[in-house]
Amino acid sequence: MQVLQAERTDYVFVGSNKTYTMLFTFSLMAHLFAFWLLAMSNLPRGFRARPVKSIGVELIGTTQFEKLFAPPVVEEPPTASLSPAPIVKDKPQELPPPVVREEPVKGLQPVIADNFQLGRLLEAPENKELKESLVLFDPSDQREQLCNLEVMEQIHLWNESFNPERVVAFAYKDPVVFGDTVTAEGAAFRSKGEWYHLAYRCTWNPTTNLVTALEFLSGDLIPHSEWEDHFLFAQ
Repeated sequence: MQVLQAERTDYVFVGSNKTYTMLFTFSLMAHLFAFWLLAMSNLPRGFRARPVKSIGVELIGTTQFEKLFAPPVVEEPPTASLSPAPIVKDKPQELPPPVVREEPVKGLQPVIADNFQLGRLLEAPENKELKESLVLFDPSDQREQLCNLEVMEQIHLWNESFNPERVVAFAYKDPVVFGDTVTAEGAAFRSKGEWYHLAYRCTWNPTTNLVTALEFLSGDLIPHSEWEDHFLFAQ
């Protein structure tokens, strides 16, 4: 019994030595590896491995290779010609066409009256009833009638081929009254049985019942088909 126990004790002792040896070896290797890492990290940059630079290689053909080693071509200087160079005459420079300036087309200009006829017209004996009838109109209508009488006389003085018989100030557009001035842009006048477009601006003096300023513009002939719609009567 004692012999068996001794042998068992030796076996356990031997096994313990192997384990200790393995642990010691592993610890030594770990310390050596850690020391190597520490040493490598502290090395200067000159001792570290440098990347290898790549060298580019370009393949060329036979024609390009011959051009690289071919002798340079020497160009001969141009020889002077004995014959004189032809003289080229400069062509005369053509001038641009003249600019034709067109004068702007002027529109019709109104006729400005400077010799008023209303006073003479109302004082004529044959117009006594006309003068008395003007009193029956209210001031606005009276002003319009006096301007109509004056513009008829001025149209005849301007063009004797016209013999105005009547004026309708509101034929195509209602007249505009501002103060003592009447502006009738859509008027019409009748002469020898025909109606014509008319526009006028008339200033009236309420004290003397006379026109003090007048300008007018005579227009085209009005077709008969428009007479009825614009209060234009034949008689």
